[in-house]
Amino acid sequence: MRKIRDVFVCIFEKKFKQRATARCTGLSRTAIADCLTRFAAAGLSWPLPAEIDDEELENLLFPAKPVSISKRVEIDFSVVHEELKQKGATLSVLYDEWCMNTSAPDTISYSQYCRRYSEFKKSLRISLRQVYIYGELALVDYAGPTMPVCDPKTGEQKTAQLFIGVLGGSNYTFCEATWSQQSQDWQASHIRMFEFFGGVPEVVVHDNLKSAVTKANRFVPLMNESYVNLCRYYGTQPFAARAYRPRDKAKAESTVLLVERWIMFRLRKRQFFSLSELNAAIRDLLQKLNHKTFQKLPGSRFSRWIENEKTALQPLPLESYEIAEYGKVRAGLDYCVSLDGNHYSVPNYLRTQEFDYRLTTITVDLYRKGKLITSHRRRFEKGGVYIHPSHRTPAHAAVASWSYEESLAWAADIGPNTHTMLTAQLSRINNDMFGYRILAAMKSIHKKCGSQRLEEACAYGVKNKVTNTDQIRRVITNNLDRILNTSDNQTESIGIGEQANHENIRGADYYQHILNLEKEEGAL
Repeated sequence: MRKIRDVFVCIFEKKFKQRATARCTGLSRTAIADCLTRFAAAGLSWPLPAEIDDEELENLLFPAKPVSISKRVEIDFSVVHEELKQKGATLSVLYDEWCMNTSAPDTISYSQYCRRYSEFKKSLRISLRQVYIYGELALVDYAGPTMPVCDPKTGEQKTAQLFIGVLGGSNYTFCEATWSQQSQDWQASHIRMFEFFGGVPEVVVHDNLKSAVTKANRFVPLMNESYVNLCRYYGTQPFAARAYRPRDKAKAESTVLLVERWIMFRLRKRQFFSLSELNAAIRDLLQKLNHKTFQKLPGSRFSRWIENEKTALQPLPLESYEIAEYGKVRAGLDYCVSLDGNHYSVPNYLRTQEFDYRLTTITVDLYRKGKLITSHRRRFEKGGVYIHPSHRTPAHAAVASWSYEESLAWAADIGPNTHTMLTAQLSRINNDMFGYRILAAMKSIHKKCGSQRLEEACAYGVKNKVTNTDQIRRVITNNLDRILNTSDNQTESIGIGEQANHENIRGADYYQHILNLEKEEGAL
């Protein structure tokens, strides 16, 4: 429009001919003649009124062609937009459905249908141009596709995830393969990414995976405590992008697409037999990607990182972060907490209380109100129960500390018969719980009657093969051992061949008389 005004100045003020005006403005004589024709058709006069700006002048000289409303078919593209959110929906299917259901005599073509829907999408919202400052942001994400890794022993195909991080200012990119997106691999990838960048950005923008966000929320997401502690150690802040809003981390999305094309596609025909072998191939291509010159900007990712962003990053800590998992757990009535498939004890007086836990590759640390309560060596075999002896109650400690040797040593202190009796009882068991119960029963008898009386009863039991603790208790209660011992002594004092005089003893003569009577009756 600026050149059109120059045409009018040359013609009306400087009184140039069309040929001279064409040389001055650089327009053709045909274009100049068209401008003068449109000027006259619009009923304008020179000089133009001050209120006519370039936009109004363009509308006057080049009025829009009238659109025939009767021929324009109206389509509610808001409904189409919502339908496309459903899985499997395509514009082609929706266009076919519209053609079958429309009552318009003249339907539009599929290409026009798509073009009008594209115009509708542009009218929905505008995009915010994000400005990245050196050292401020790092954006991280996982690639959608995975990389296959073959187990050389079994031939099993495993899949590796690709972790990708990019610095906002320089686009300097980090990429590596891990077995999963779980907390351990997520944290380890961040540690290696910071070391690769040579520093730490102020903010890390990430997605809403469980390793980073416990509960997604548009305004105040609940962050994973393990990830928060890692970021706190490195002096950076985690920032969760909104769910289903990829534009919040647009640079991460574009970098993921770049890695898929530049690295993953180039490695698609290679076979890898270990994760380290795959990462070595990724590092080679990653170095080439970072040193590749930009198409529209001077330098490369590496040059912009080394010149501008590396010095803007926060320095790394002197020691690498020890990967740990944090959370809360509650102890049960058995004063044990359940973590990672195993049970670990706390002091019995803290049963049913809540604890903060810290899981490392070596230890399980349990805290209460910021104070370390106990620590266990971490076990990776599932289903184990690990209890410190000092955490048990006295009764539980007695049960847990029972041993065969200590039980026999206690019995030997009482006497040899008690030792023999307990040995016979313990020889029949196959579990420590039965052994503890037998020992407890013997100690209960000893507590009531004393060592001497227990030793006497055991002597009787050994002699008469009475080895049940309940029978031993009845022997002592009824004094059976003493009564029978007295009867035996009296029998021995009569002597062999002598007969005791007693009114209830009939003797051999009596029975011989009975036999003779039976013979006489048989003879009759």
